[in-house]
Amino acid sequence: MTTPPDNAASLAEARFAALLDAAVDAILVISDSGRIETFNRAAEALFGYSADEIRGKNVSVLMPEPYRSEHDGYIKRYLETGEKKIIGIGREASARQKNGDFFPIDLSVGEIRHAGERRFVGIIRDISERKENARMIRQQQERLEHVMRLGTLGEMAAGIAHEINQPLTAISTYAQAAKRLINSGQLDDERLLEILDKTGTQAERAGQVIRRIRNLARKRPAKRERHDIHTVVEEVIHLAEVDTHLHNVSLEQHLPGSLPLAWIDPVQIQQVVLNLIRNAIETSPGANHVVVSAYKRNKEEVVIDVSDDGPGIQPDLLSEIFNPFFTTKEQGTGMGLSISRSIVTSHGGRLEARNNETGGATFSVVLPTAVSKKND
Repeated sequence: MTTPPDNAASLAEARFAALLDAAVDAILVISDSGRIETFNRAAEALFGYSADEIRGKNVSVLMPEPYRSEHDGYIKRYLETGEKKIIGIGREASARQKNGDFFPIDLSVGEIRHAGERRFVGIIRDISERKENARMIRQQQERLEHVMRLGTLGEMAAGIAHEINQPLTAISTYAQAAKRLINSGQLDDERLLEILDKTGTQAERAGQVIRRIRNLARKRPAKRERHDIHTVVEEVIHLAEVDTHLHNVSLEQHLPGSLPLAWIDPVQIQQVVLNLIRNAIETSPGANHVVVSAYKRNKEEVVIDVSDDGPGIQPDLLSEIFNPFFTTKEQGTGMGLSISRSIVTSHGGRLEARNNETGGATFSVVLPTAVSKKND
């Protein structure tokens, strides 16, 4: 027995309504003029409107400005040109509840064509919790990175004290020399100016060390800008020299006069490079020489290499060294390389490790240039 057409249509509508109300995501169907025709239960719970009070209203009531004022124009433009901006693509957006609160959403839009009429269906998911979790993870990552920087500086304390003590001692010596010159009654203006110039030079030297330490230790939100890799690496090498002097390891740098700009947080990248230099010194017994070099690999990548002449990395450990809590140091936490890789990855780059053919190991920080980032 064939089901009468009216009954078949009613059954289909009932099934469709049941599917809509069973959905955990908000689902809306709007006309080609932007008027809401269908508003499921999840949408009622999400937006605070009942289906009866929202039906017939323009969907823009659920949007913040400027989309609220411009939405009808979006639909009209699509109907005239057929150019898709969101249909079948999906995106993150912001929505407005009945009480006026805004919240982030994932929005997917599809089109329905039937009997010469066009409708649009929107599927909406509240991503407030996901956004908040991502924010908390970022904060925890920043705190962890800050702790690592402070730990690195703490371990370098002896070298830092020695590095600052040298110019301070020189300043004291020059001051005493100037005092003796004045007390002798044989004041020589040229000699006094020479002493004062040397005093100023040593004060600037101490100030530079302190500024580098302060910049690395400062707790601040991540901020990425276009930076010259040459300058970023050169600054951290000056700070690393404190540690290499203390451990009697020579530090060589190969930096070309110019390198592509990269879209980075300079303090975070300096943190990574400093950690790699210190690892080369401390985890490679017998290493006497560390080389830091930077170069343009191609139009889209710039590379910072940290190489040592130690025993290298055991082949079976190459796949494990970036894992959290893995360490070959007696007092190591096993977080340095893991955090460093996370930092480089968050910049759209890679942290790589390999053994050198002539002995020792090389860690490479591969970063996208500002040109490749712009093209993305």
